[in-house]
Amino acid sequence: MTELSVQNLKVILGNNQILKGVTLETKQGEIVALLGPSGSGKTTLLRAIAGLEVPHQGSVRIGEQLVFDGDGGVDVPVEQRSLGFVFQSYALWPHRTVFENVAYGLKLRKVPKGEIELRVREVLANLGLADLGDRHPHQLSGGQQQRVALARSLVYRPRMILLDEPLSNLDAKLREDARIWLRQLIRDLNLSAVCVTHDQAEAMALADRIVLLKDGVIEQSGTPREMYGDPQTLFVAEFMGSNNRMVGKVSEQRNGTARIMGDGWSVKGRQRTTRGPGDEAVAVIRLECLRIVDGAGDNSIRLPLLNSVYLGTTWEYLFKMGDGHLRAYGDSDLSAAEYWVHLPEEHVWIF
Repeated sequence: MTELSVQNLKVILGNNQILKGVTLETKQGEIVALLGPSGSGKTTLLRAIAGLEVPHQGSVRIGEQLVFDGDGGVDVPVEQRSLGFVFQSYALWPHRTVFENVAYGLKLRKVPKGEIELRVREVLANLGLADLGDRHPHQLSGGQQQRVALARSLVYRPRMILLDEPLSNLDAKLREDARIWLRQLIRDLNLSAVCVTHDQAEAMALADRIVLLKDGVIEQSGTPREMYGDPQTLFVAEFMGSNNRMVGKVSEQRNGTARIMGDGWSVKGRQRTTRGPGDEAVAVIRLECLRIVDGAGDNSIRLPLLNSVYLGTTWEYLFKMGDGHLRAYGDSDLSAAEYWVHLPEEHVWIF
């Protein structure tokens, strides 16, 4: 069942067209991450779904409710869209207690006092905040403040929750823990969610599906595995993961593969381009896919090692390659010398 349907949404702010016709559907219980560089339109899309930005064209439907229709003049107010919204800043009232922060929206909606008490206590208990109701935001850790912001959104019992960079204010270690906890929470509550992030690792950990935006349009969408392992454009390939980029000219094409040649090197990979022999192209391969091998072979290049850096779980190698560099991961320190570096054909994309 479709929980959210966005059709041909266009948003203009000032003289800038931020969204240029976005169409997106999410299923009930699905977690979707909106990913992309700054200025790609992901936060504007989230705010348009919430009703905080008014689109110039298109439609938004939440469940069976049409909440925006540019042609029909429909624009349902934010508070009537059955959505929870968690802001990047958390936006907690500093002079109100945790309980008062969570209860405030219910009071505005004139929910009976007894019901407010029950609903706030319930959501605080579910988020591990039962003993913190009398504290103020400045008395909480970053992770606890994040949970209060979530509690404030969940207390309405929304059909869907929207999250704008929900983990960006947490330190690196806490973020790793929080993204797993947050995904499990959304699952346990049987909610649908749309989450904006610029962090690809966060998107892959949280989401069932990633929607990657570029310049106000969707570049590609798919599961985290599809986005990481089967990019359809050069932008997607380079945005996801840590990569090597090798610029050269196509020397041959055959059966869905292409060979690209540069200064002293030649590699074969999966064809993602319509460029023919003699045309300039780009080869992309993830760092973790390269291998140090004992000798020459197809798709192997002999390169001098410039540096070897310990990263804790792995070593990163920096090789000199023509006028540029090639990076790879390995499981041991390497001394300065020349090595054969193998680029498996199935992991090389030619654009």
